[in-house]
Amino acid sequence: MYWQTLGFKDDPLKTAPITDETLELYTGHANEIKACKNVLTSSNIRIVIEGARGIGTTSFGNYLRFTAQRNKQYFTPKNEIKVDQGWRLETLLAVIVANIVRELELYAKDSSIVKDNRFKNAKAISSRIAESYRSFGVEALGVGLNYGKNAGIVTQPIIVPAPTLGHHVEDLVNLLREHGYKKGILLQLNNLDIGEVHPEAEMKYLFNALRDYTQIEGTNWLFVGDVGLRKFIAQQVDRLDDIISYEVKINPLSKDEFAEMLLKRFEYYKTSPTAKVPIDMQVFTYLYQITSGRLRYIFGLISRLMNSLGDLTDKITIELAKPMLIQLAKDRVARSDITGAEEIALKFVVNLPKPTPSTVATAMNKSQQYVGRLITSLQNKQLITIKKTGNNRLYTPSLDATIAYSK
Repeated sequence: MYWQTLGFKDDPLKTAPITDETLELYTGHANEIKACKNVLTSSNIRIVIEGARGIGTTSFGNYLRFTAQRNKQYFTPKNEIKVDQGWRLETLLAVIVANIVRELELYAKDSSIVKDNRFKNAKAISSRIAESYRSFGVEALGVGLNYGKNAGIVTQPIIVPAPTLGHHVEDLVNLLREHGYKKGILLQLNNLDIGEVHPEAEMKYLFNALRDYTQIEGTNWLFVGDVGLRKFIAQQVDRLDDIISYEVKINPLSKDEFAEMLLKRFEYYKTSPTAKVPIDMQVFTYLYQITSGRLRYIFGLISRLMNSLGDLTDKITIELAKPMLIQLAKDRVARSDITGAEEIALKFVVNLPKPTPSTVATAMNKSQQYVGRLITSLQNKQLITIKKTGNNRLYTPSLDATIAYSK
């Protein structure tokens, strides 16, 4: 099923974050936005933005950045900086310089910016680093190759030392401030998910190493990551913790906000006044409830559902969608090659309220040691996560498992 044939110029359910061109589609978190905008009236700010994956933390940060740029308070690159596992400080600073250079070269309205020696010098350094990366190859540099708890930190060759890169960041910021962006540059670092993407030791190193560079006059920072990012900084990175300006936790949209967001998207992408949404609102409501508002996952599931149906129907109802969604989820779970015993344990984890080692063992009428082995295997297959709450260990099933086995 193609959206263009249904009277829409593009897919209204794209999982891409909000951009500077789609700011009007942003919905919700009014109080959090107001608070952060107040913080952004200052300069040299550092805001931590955390929230569960897939609920819109990147879009929240983008909305703040692009709104501030429209008011010409700050300059901000179009792309957030996606921090990969294995990055050293020099890698991060090099990517920041490259992003600013590329943005100015493509979009600077004042030609005197790209003629300035500070810009030319930064571009030369960026080109030199890019050429070195091509020569060494991504694998030799260890950039973003392995996500997971067993991946180690790969030593990368230092092509340009961090202090030199820091001076180029400072020069570019001063150049931008001279051209009207009085508060400098607003950078957004993404993928700061502790444990899931970055081992704690690696993230502790990077934050400690970056700390002094975040205090360069005219630099402003958004740190975006999973729930627990702010706590990690407070407990593990005292030097950065001391200079955090504000922190905000992004919760899922409310049911009403979710409906408002969908309406905005469908109206925005509609090319015909008679175009009708091919999915019943009940389908969205079902997925909203079972995923706790995980937008990226909801939109991904709808996309797979529509691709599976093709042009077989002009309307996807809850009666049609629910069994198909369950089967899609079961198929994804089955790809993990779980055993029969693991599947039984997973069903209990899905359906027990706040499942723990003891409650799952009791429900299965098995020993905790036996259940523990099953749970460890399910965790390794990324079908459950385990979080410690005080002395308790709580099991959380993956969204695929929840949809597949929820009663």
